[in-house]
Amino acid sequence: MNTSSHPTEWAVERLLPLPGHQPVAHQQTLHARDGMITRVGPAGATMPQAGSLAMPAFANAHDHGRGLPTLSCGIPDGPLEVWMSRLGVEPHTLSFLNTACAFARMACAGIGATVHCHNTQNGRALLQEATGVAKAAQAVGIRVAFAVPFAGANPFVYESEQRFQDIFTHPEHFPALTAPRHRRSLEEGLNIVDALAELESPTFNVQYGPVGPQWTDRATLETISDRSAATGRRVHIHFFETRPQREWADSMFPEGILQYFDSIGLLSPRLTLAHGVWLREHEIELLAARGVLLSCNISSNMRLASGLPPLPTILAKKLKFGIGLDGMSLEDDDDILREARLLRGIMQTLHPGLDGPGDTRDSTPLCFHALMRVGRECIVGQDNGGVLEAGRPADFVIVNTQRVMPTAIADDVLPELLLTRLTRQDVQALVVNGRTIVSDGRCQTVDLHDMENELHAIVQHALARGTPPIAPEWENSIRQYYRAQLHTQNRAQQR
Repeated sequence: MNTSSHPTEWAVERLLPLPGHQPVAHQQTLHARDGMITRVGPAGATMPQAGSLAMPAFANAHDHGRGLPTLSCGIPDGPLEVWMSRLGVEPHTLSFLNTACAFARMACAGIGATVHCHNTQNGRALLQEATGVAKAAQAVGIRVAFAVPFAGANPFVYESEQRFQDIFTHPEHFPALTAPRHRRSLEEGLNIVDALAELESPTFNVQYGPVGPQWTDRATLETISDRSAATGRRVHIHFFETRPQREWADSMFPEGILQYFDSIGLLSPRLTLAHGVWLREHEIELLAARGVLLSCNISSNMRLASGLPPLPTILAKKLKFGIGLDGMSLEDDDDILREARLLRGIMQTLHPGLDGPGDTRDSTPLCFHALMRVGRECIVGQDNGGVLEAGRPADFVIVNTQRVMPTAIADDVLPELLLTRLTRQDVQALVVNGRTIVSDGRCQTVDLHDMENELHAIVQHALARGTPPIAPEWENSIRQYYRAQLHTQNRAQQR
């Protein structure tokens, strides 16, 4: 590792301490020791590589660490409630292999930190799987926040399993409807958090991950809120990703689900909400007032037909947001630069014309702030990172701008050009905690090519078995359940 007491330095033609927020510095050298930037100053005898530009490492505010993208497993995209029923055909893999491949692919895209929301393969082996993820994080070297999943309620549809079973003409043909399912107790989940905390390091931390309110009971949410307040441990939760989730929450929490969250102390700067597509104006105002963070996951929302977050209101109310890939980037390539560009385009489209973020030129600085500062806070909390200055964490990416900038342009236009044109192919180096993870565009800490080949062999074997991901009667029953609004025919006191 490059985090020894020996200083390390990197010379670049240009350095952006925080793109769109601080001026460009030319012919600079970054000096680091023990994982921290010790000095940023004029380049000395070392000649920078032509076109080299340094800026803070990118942060992926919400992900699932899929070394195997779902489409590679033959699972087509679709609305979340239907799409989730297709995930049963995903082949089982070692958690180390799957997540190390995902983390290495992220690193090659310049991502130096990510939230990992774990999709459990074996409910009885969560601690074993999580230990594999921790080892993968250590091997690759990016910063990883492991959100321990707390769930168990409503495995098929939101709220009424019996009403769902009643839809089937021959429920006996679907043994999953009545098969016993392992459900971790709240105490078991808390014990796993405590056990994983023993593995924490400067690049690995543990968060509480109640998967979503529709899958988690009130006792769990209230206990996690209390534990978070007592320990300072962050909480990460999927929230209002789809319209049915919004409708379910309105039915189950007539007083307002965020008002309930607030009453139990869950709304705080320690909380990240992923998605927030169906948030309302007064809810966004409350979240902003409490310092809650939001992860915007635009590609995922598009691919899973969820809708788009209300970005004009999010901007107007100054709700802090990061950028997440959710394991569902548009091209399954973990290119978070494209994701930031997509977010900026939608931001400007939803508030078009004069005085919008495209006119005021706020959109580019906002996207870089989300990509480098707020997303990082979702992962590691407020650690002073995300800016290239002395005394801050040595997490940065070096890109080669020769492809995207064949002619010199004015410094004040440079951030916009970078956000418009850069892709993962331009990433030359990634340094995290002072350790070189990517050099010459290749991951140096693990063999990504070999891991991808191993995963491809696994999925080919699984596809050869011919298990279809789509079960038409099951999926049509899900559609019928929600069309009939059965997820809203509940009484709040039942929970």
